[in-house]
Amino acid sequence: MPRSKVKLAFIKDNKARKNSFMKRKYSLKNKLKEVSIVCSIEARMIMYSSYEPQLEMWPEDNTAFQNVLNAFLRKSPMERSKFLLKHDSYIKERISKIK
Repeated sequence: MPRSKVKLAFIKDNKARKNSFMKRKYSLKNKLKEVSIVCSIEARMIMYSSYEPQLEMWPEDNTAFQNVLNAFLRKSPMERSKFLLKHDSYIKERISKIK
């Protein structure tokens, strides 16, 4: 049975907002895990939350983060720019595809 459409609006109740955030964070971690398994890639997530004082990393293995970061930094600036996407370039790309 399909879910009803979620109304995108600011949640005024602090407890409900935090609860919703925690559920979405769990779902995001689960999806990232699934994508990394299905696509057989190394996927990492760093998340900042106003509910927790420190950055949260997933998976919590620091050496894995260092390996992925070092692999990215070893690439030349030209190669790195292939993987970076800025908002304005994304919009221009979408407009050109539509035309």
